[in-house]
Amino acid sequence: MSVKGWAITMGIGAAAGAVAIMMMPKNNPTRKLAAKAADKVEEAASKVSSKLTNSLEM
Repeated sequence: MSVKGWAITMGIGAAAGAVAIMMMPKNNPTRKLAAKAADKVEEAASKVSSKLTNSLEM
């Protein structure tokens, strides 16, 4: 499988997983865990973006 095919497959799988989690009740432990993980990923992406921006501005 090519990298492009793999990336498309992973993207579709992630989207399907996200839809399944969003359909769960808000008090479901799995949904709460997914929300925490999403927050941490967003925070890490923000830090990386800030570091890249700072290093490019120098």
